[in-house]
Amino acid sequence: MKKLFLALVVIAGLAALVGVIVTRTEVGQNALFERAMQTQFARTPDTFDGLRVVVCGSASPLGNSPERAQACIAVVTPEHFFLFDVGARSPLRISQARLPTNRLNGVFITHYHSDHIAALPDVNLTTWVQGRSAPLPVYGPPGIERVIEGFNIAYELDRSYRTAHHGEELLPPNVGPMQAVAFAPGNVVWQDERMTISAFAVEHPPIAPAVGYRIDYGGRSVVISGDTNAADGLFAAAQNADLVLHDALSRAMLDPMIEGATSANVPVLPQIMNDVIDYHADTLSLPDAAAAAGIRQLVYYHLVPAPPNSIAEAIFRRGLPDSVILAQDLHTFDLPTGSSDIIVHEP
Repeated sequence: MKKLFLALVVIAGLAALVGVIVTRTEVGQNALFERAMQTQFARTPDTFDGLRVVVCGSASPLGNSPERAQACIAVVTPEHFFLFDVGARSPLRISQARLPTNRLNGVFITHYHSDHIAALPDVNLTTWVQGRSAPLPVYGPPGIERVIEGFNIAYELDRSYRTAHHGEELLPPNVGPMQAVAFAPGNVVWQDERMTISAFAVEHPPIAPAVGYRIDYGGRSVVISGDTNAADGLFAAAQNADLVLHDALSRAMLDPMIEGATSANVPVLPQIMNDVIDYHADTLSLPDAAAAAGIRQLVYYHLVPAPPNSIAEAIFRRGLPDSVILAQDLHTFDLPTGSSDIIVHEP
C-alpha cells in the first residue's frame, strides 16, 4: 500500500512537471497553440439531416449582460443557412457555434430597432471575407431599403480600404455592399424545393411594420416572433409548429426594477421601462395560447429583462409550466426530418 501511494505521488509529480514544461516553455506553448488553431479552423462536415435552430442572441436591451448577445436566431439545414435578426454581439455567438458562415444564404429582419440590426455590417464583412460570391441579401418589410442603404454608405470607405489592401480577386468590390429585399407581410417570402419561409404581421406598436417568420423544412417547422405582444395572428401562423421562439416580458422582474429606479429618482429609465410593457408579450400570456395552437415546444428568447443569474431566472419563470424553455445563448434545437423528435442541446 505504501509503495502504491509513493508511486501515485511520483506520477502526480511527473504530471505537474510535464504541465509546467508544456505551458511555460516556448516549445510547449507553440504546440498547444498550433493544435488549438487546427481545431479552430477545421471544418467538420455536418451530417445532421433536419432543421437546426441555434439561439445566437437571447437578450433584450433591458437587463443586458455580457453573457447574452442581442436578438439573433440561426436556422441551418444541409442546404441552407439563414439568420433572423442580428443584434449586438451576435457575431461572437455565430462564431462560437461554428456556424457555416461561408455559405450564409441571407438575413431576415423582423423590424428596425437597433438591437435587431446592429451587427449587420459585421455579418456582411465576415461572410464577404470568407468567400461569399454575391452580395448578401437582407430581407425585411418596407423600410429595409433605407436601412441597408444607410449601412452601405456608412461602410463604403471600409470596404474600399479592404479591397485595396487584399485585392479585387479576394474581395470583389461588387460583392461587398448588402442587397435589400423588401416584401409585404402575409406572404411566402423565400422558397425552394425543400424550404419555405413565410412572414406575418405582429403587434409591436408604434413600430410598423413588424413581422415574425415561419420556416418549414422536411416536414418540420419553427416560428420566430421577433418583438410582439401575444398576437392572435402569430398563433394562427404557428398552428402545429414544432418549435416557437417568442419574445417574453416578466412583470415579476420588471415591476420591482421600475419601483427601484423610481425610488432612487433615476431619470428617464422608469418611463422607458413602463413603456416597454405594452409592446412585448407577458410571460404568462403565451403558454395557453401556444397549447391551443398545437405548438409542441415553446421557447422564450429576447428576454425582458434578461435574467443575469439563477435567482433572476427563477423569478422570470414564476407561473410558467415546466415545459417552457428560457433560452440562453447557444441553446440548440434539432428537428430531424422523418421524425417528431425535438432534440435540445444545452449551451
